[in-house]
Amino acid sequence: MKKLLTNLVLLNAFFLHNALTSQELNDAFLNSLPKSIQEDFLNTPDEDLSKNFNERPETRIRKVESGIENIKDQIKSLESQISRDESIDEITIFGSNFFDSYQTSFAPVNQQNFSSDYVIDVGDVLSVQTFGAVRVNKKIPVSRDGTINIPNIGIVSVAGLPYADAIKTIQAFVSQKFIGLEVFTNLDSARDMSVLLIGNADKPGIYTLPGGSNILSLLHAAGGINESGSYRSITHKRNNRIIQEIDLYDVLINGNLLFKSPLRSGDSVIINPSRKIVSISGGINTPAIYELKDNENLKDLVNLAQGFSISATDTIFVYDSKGNFRRISPEEVDTQEVNHGDSVKIPLFSPITKKTLIVTIDGAVNKPGKYSFIEGTTLHQIIAEAGGYTDDAYPYGAALYREKVAQIQQEAFDKTYSSLITFLASSGSTNTFSASTSSNLPLILSELKTTEFLGRVSAEFSERKVEKEPSLDTVLSDGDKIFIPLFTSDVYVTGDVQNPGGRRYSSGLTVSDYLEQSGGLGSFADADRIIIVKPNGDAEVAKKSLFLSYSDSNIYPGSTIYIPRKIGKLDGIEYTATLAPIVSSLALSLASLNSIN
Repeated sequence: MKKLLTNLVLLNAFFLHNALTSQELNDAFLNSLPKSIQEDFLNTPDEDLSKNFNERPETRIRKVESGIENIKDQIKSLESQISRDESIDEITIFGSNFFDSYQTSFAPVNQQNFSSDYVIDVGDVLSVQTFGAVRVNKKIPVSRDGTINIPNIGIVSVAGLPYADAIKTIQAFVSQKFIGLEVFTNLDSARDMSVLLIGNADKPGIYTLPGGSNILSLLHAAGGINESGSYRSITHKRNNRIIQEIDLYDVLINGNLLFKSPLRSGDSVIINPSRKIVSISGGINTPAIYELKDNENLKDLVNLAQGFSISATDTIFVYDSKGNFRRISPEEVDTQEVNHGDSVKIPLFSPITKKTLIVTIDGAVNKPGKYSFIEGTTLHQIIAEAGGYTDDAYPYGAALYREKVAQIQQEAFDKTYSSLITFLASSGSTNTFSASTSSNLPLILSELKTTEFLGRVSAEFSERKVEKEPSLDTVLSDGDKIFIPLFTSDVYVTGDVQNPGGRRYSSGLTVSDYLEQSGGLGSFADADRIIIVKPNGDAEVAKKSLFLSYSDSNIYPGSTIYIPRKIGKLDGIEYTATLAPIVSSLALSLASLNSIN
């Protein structure tokens, strides 16, 4: 903020009293500015510049291109909003997105912990290790005849046995051959297996999968189930016989991954067509399009959708495929039948609740944090709720920040900034100085462009004063932020002085005394416009007596004394009467509303 005030005052130096003759804004100046500042110049309204500013053709082209880009951005924004609005009420087939997010590597390659019901077959590799009279440590594949040959021990048949039974068989065989010989067997790697997938798969065909793969791995490899396929009737066949019927809802809803029979090479899987499709939406926890079995009713549908949501009403509408509907109550759900193509809709209850108001208090209070409050709560009520001030608090330097005030400050600043840009764009030059060619101007404009406002509100933080006069207390608004600083015994002197910095506060010292402690005024100091910013954010121009002293100004601990440069001496140019009052007023406003810390 100190830098900003300095730049605000320096900016006055770039405007001359005779600077209103026409001058073309040169490209070198534009290119020296940051992109955001260039756009401010290029977007200056034509009606404000027509009298004093002649645009070059290339400058006009750049303005048109900038305008086109802005329109493109607006079109993209509208397109995204339309796309988002169209998809708000869309519901999909339950489970249709499961295989989109299923693991990309569905093959359990080299898993060490195969399930006990995995069936050993030709192509599997077993790791056999013995301890005792005969030492074996070898990976042995299952041969075409379904056996493994353990060196120095013998041949044992394992094909067709579940994994757990194969381990027991090997242990029993070794024990018969050598008493006391210990053997440890693991399935080192599984064989590949070919499975036929037909019916309503997205991509039916013959798939080669690693041993141990389940039905989910197969469906993922095939891209999932198509829109006509059933998630609840998947037939698993082996040797032309049905060995199990799979209901994927048991996996998708209940999380049961243990299938009755794992896949084996040569198996066939048929995805049957869906039969009874019903949608449910609104006040339900998982709205979607569900598939029901022949014996399932509305109660089963609600259970599949994880029950009614907390915001569901007591009324349920069931629409048939022709648009006819019937209204039922929650008590009738158990006995209500639904048909293929029905749509169930539960209206949502939207309670009218009061908005929770939040205020943040930080700094030297006993319980800093965020507090909720009702309308009409005051500043000192929240301070009391936060446990009051700590012993080292400095209420006179406390601050209350409000978003609405920050917005107003920003809008006022934007108007002033716009007037400066317009003046620069339309101003001319003299033989001795040109505002548009100054090397300092881009830096100052950039500083102004990035100015942020906190929205400080004038408030009384003295508990004693508020007790005597309750009307001095400030009513809080939602989002207010309160900061209570610690007491400081320093006075800050900054600006055009010989030795700026903090000075020890003493009740008997005046502005002149603090200036003397700082080495006196600088060569270009403006002694007539010394600004005093008090700890509470108020600002005033120090009053100078006939003897060049400032004894009438009150200085408090935590105050800031700011000494600007005298405009008339900077760079040997004259003060511009046209914009000087605007910039000076802006500088004082910033000091008053935001303070200098």
